[in-house]
Amino acid sequence: MRPSSVAADTDRPSVRPEPRGRVLALVAIVCAALNLRLVVTSLSPLLTTVGDEFGFAATVIGVFGTLPLVAFAIFGLITPAIMRLLGPEATAALSMLLTGVGQVLRAFAPDTGTLLALTGVALTGAALGNVVLPPLIAQYFPDRLAALSTVQMVAIHLGALFPPLVAIPLAELAGWRIALGAWAGIALIASLLWIAQWAGRGRGGTGSRTATATGGPALARPILRIGMAWRMALLFGMVTWNVFTLFTWLPTLLSDAGHSPAAAGSLVSLMVGASLMFGLVAPTITLRAGNTFPIVALGLAGYGVGYLGVALAPGFAPLWVLFLGLGTSLFVVTMTMINARSSTPRGAAALSGFVQGVGSGIALGGPLLFGLLGELTGGWTASYVLVAGGSLLVALVVAYVERTPWTIEAAAESARPPRASQEPRTALDPVPLRG
Repeated sequence: MRPSSVAADTDRPSVRPEPRGRVLALVAIVCAALNLRLVVTSLSPLLTTVGDEFGFAATVIGVFGTLPLVAFAIFGLITPAIMRLLGPEATAALSMLLTGVGQVLRAFAPDTGTLLALTGVALTGAALGNVVLPPLIAQYFPDRLAALSTVQMVAIHLGALFPPLVAIPLAELAGWRIALGAWAGIALIASLLWIAQWAGRGRGGTGSRTATATGGPALARPILRIGMAWRMALLFGMVTWNVFTLFTWLPTLLSDAGHSPAAAGSLVSLMVGASLMFGLVAPTITLRAGNTFPIVALGLAGYGVGYLGVALAPGFAPLWVLFLGLGTSLFVVTMTMINARSSTPRGAAALSGFVQGVGSGIALGGPLLFGLLGELTGGWTASYVLVAGGSLLVALVVAYVERTPWTIEAAAESARPPRASQEPRTALDPVPLRG
């Protein structure tokens, strides 16, 4: 048993922040979360159509699939510094403004390079949002972590589910530019909500009365020297590796197997919908688990069965994407672990930035290598075996090593000798698991 394991309680009822400002924060969190995958899934079903107009090949599709991970890697690492400079609410407002403006402008892109650059702007905003939302949840809802993690997860999945479902029909009706830019309004609304929340905090709202998202003492050691943070980043990286490989290449794989582009987009939505259904219970189960390995192993098995099915029997694709949905629900598990494995808002911000930044950097190879091997070999077998299968094996090993929950604060302290005196435990402090 590691020192100071996380409490098994899903929520922290002894922490009761004032309700003022929490309703607006809840709505702002939901609207922001809707955009975190929408930027990606609104484009991926249209890449073949856009490629025909702009004249780019499969390798460029792989670049589009890798671009989100570049943004998530870079801004995952620097967002905590931005939060310290601007504050968490202002950072959330900035993230949604960049997302909305990038989505509007890329719909008017005249060529491949401009489309890549403006997609990068939109993804910069999504990357900021990825990191800032977990500590904002810890800040405003420390007594409702499981519930709010579930709310965030549902919003992320809904934002990922609907664009591929309607992208091709909308593009056939109004053109791909309308189909791509129509989603920007959600991000712009979210930016206004966070501006209002930021202004309310400045007038003495909840945010000024509770710990900020960068509050709490500094970690006892730099996060770069904490093995737990690296293991969680590797696990997050392998999960994200597969999520974005599927977002990028599943429509192409299904189209190559004989499904129409519209059907392929619908099947991507079915995968996201299945992930949503499995993910509804994932935050509560993850927060309660004394051993997270069975949860992760089940999701990895879903990935394995899904990949095998699409490769060997694509005619039954609706069944296989359900298994892939079980696998992609691991993203919810790893995101929940960020809040579950921190006991202070500052720890949550540090762990969120490091895990998502380093993990996204690790995941960069997934979409690019999957497409590159496909082009080099003239088929998808090597991509399935080496890119997908190899990442699942790595994730399985890391999940077993990092199976017992504990906090980043406790991990930072573990290499130091015990102090002679300890401060009194608070409701947010880690509590050893029973037994």
